[in-house]
Amino acid sequence: MEKITLRAFRAPDEPELCAEFLREHRKVLEDFGIQNVSTNTDSWMSDPNAYIIVALHDTLGMVGGIRLQIAAEGTPLPMEEAIGKLDARVHDELEELRPHGNGEVCSLWNANRYGHMGVPVLLSQAVTAMATMANARKMVCLVAHYTQRHPKRNGFIVMDKVGTEGVFSYPIPSIKAIAMVNPDTMTLPHATNTQRQLIYSIRLRPKQVRVEAPNSTPIEVHYDMCLQTNMLDLHAYQSIEQQRLSQAG
Repeated sequence: MEKITLRAFRAPDEPELCAEFLREHRKVLEDFGIQNVSTNTDSWMSDPNAYIIVALHDTLGMVGGIRLQIAAEGTPLPMEEAIGKLDARVHDELEELRPHGNGEVCSLWNANRYGHMGVPVLLSQAVTAMATMANARKMVCLVAHYTQRHPKRNGFIVMDKVGTEGVFSYPIPSIKAIAMVNPDTMTLPHATNTQRQLIYSIRLRPKQVRVEAPNSTPIEVHYDMCLQTNMLDLHAYQSIEQQRLSQAG
């Protein structure tokens, strides 16, 4: 059975993984004929408000990744830099969300050498699970039309007050990007029941092994979602895990 590890961390804590993330992401964009994307910089690598999840394969290396960028006063989110110039209402919408703890899901990529395995599905649900760990009570994202189904299943809805009912021609005219928001990452009222239960499972047991089949092929997924920055939750989880293992033994 195929096996991958989904590992979460705060960007400044893992500079080498961040550099690999950036390199692999740019390679994927180039394969799609997309270059010089304004938001594809390395500034997030030293930003304590940037949280990363990578998909690691034993022989193929890093095969996917996604970033959660927490909003901070005076620092525009990637979405604002990308489409704010196309519609000024984007700034107002994001500023309204920021005081409630807003984060943007961005930089989702999947290496071509490990395509058609459903890695974007796994990363999308994992980053939604990570939201509350990173204190993001709301989340936004800008997705291509062919990936919209992933955030939708996890509780995102279209931001229909910006663009043309949420749709923008970005980053190139032939691609339609859709602005979306998850208005409540805690209760996930717009998520499917199956996804809500899965996301809650990852939150309650951030280190676990599950057999997933996001694209019909079973994959043994090793979740390593403990964020070292949330030490109270981490210590609580470790205590519970030790008790569980002692009882199982």
